[in-house]
Amino acid sequence: MTKGHSSLEVTRIHPLDAPDPRVIPPLAALLAFERAATQLSFRRAARDLSLSPSAISHQIRGLEQQFGTRLFVRGARSVRLTADGERYLAKVSAALAMLDEASRDMLRQRGESGGELWISSLPFFTGAVLLPALPEFKRRHPQLTLRIEATHQYADFNGSRVDVAIRYGREHAAGLRVEPLVQVRGLPVCTPALVKAGLRSPADLSREVLIHVTTQPRAWPAWLKEAGLPHLAPRGHLWLDSVPAVLEAAEHGLGVALALAPLIKARPGFGKKLVAPFAFEPTHSETIYLVSRTEQARDRRIAAVRRWIADAVARAS
Repeated sequence: MTKGHSSLEVTRIHPLDAPDPRVIPPLAALLAFERAATQLSFRRAARDLSLSPSAISHQIRGLEQQFGTRLFVRGARSVRLTADGERYLAKVSAALAMLDEASRDMLRQRGESGGELWISSLPFFTGAVLLPALPEFKRRHPQLTLRIEATHQYADFNGSRVDVAIRYGREHAAGLRVEPLVQVRGLPVCTPALVKAGLRSPADLSREVLIHVTTQPRAWPAWLKEAGLPHLAPRGHLWLDSVPAVLEAAEHGLGVALALAPLIKARPGFGKKLVAPFAFEPTHSETIYLVSRTEQARDRRIAAVRRWIADAVARAS
């Protein structure tokens, strides 16, 4: 080595060793295959990736055409991997895991003390619990920026930047840490005017319109069954696409909605605009969970958000 000059080691990649973009399938197809192969369900893979089952099927057919082999054996109600599919899954999973870790390393370089953190949360939980607590979060962590998506869709931890999700009900998924936040029960709510008009007991619901969330079609039937009224026929039904919309409809006197107790107590105007017409509470409950990636268990940002959300739930309950 010549004095005054540093040595520089260069690793040369022979053209034959470089990845061939004509061989590597699109990332969307690989993600669709990995989810479908892991879940053994095109429907669950579509839910995880926020796509339609036909889109998942299209991506996988493209892979099968590219490789000239079948990756799945498709049955009437189920799918299973072929031998080629099993071999391909092992290598695709490893490659996606390496890409995921490389991307997270890049994000971690920004430092755990600052930056953005993405939360996927149920719309009702967002409005009743998170938004009122945001000033407290900014006071505690002024260097952190939260991006909150209010949605009923299950968070896609594989294909999006979601760091923390709030889920209603539990579905096991590899690589995710699932922690219970609060148990909730259905609580009928309506305007005080309906109570004054004679809504005093569960049996009186036969004279009312029941307001449903389209994604929870069994909520009212399950509640009525526990109340001992499985065959109750209400005056009518109103279907809406979210809990906030259902509660607004109830506030406008359009019928009786099922709220989530005890979190409904945190809604502005509860006890005035909306009241619980009777005290019956079902024994059955569901749990709202906080979900994060297992490998981020020691991330100080995630820990800070976890503590903030737990405190917010305690105040809202």
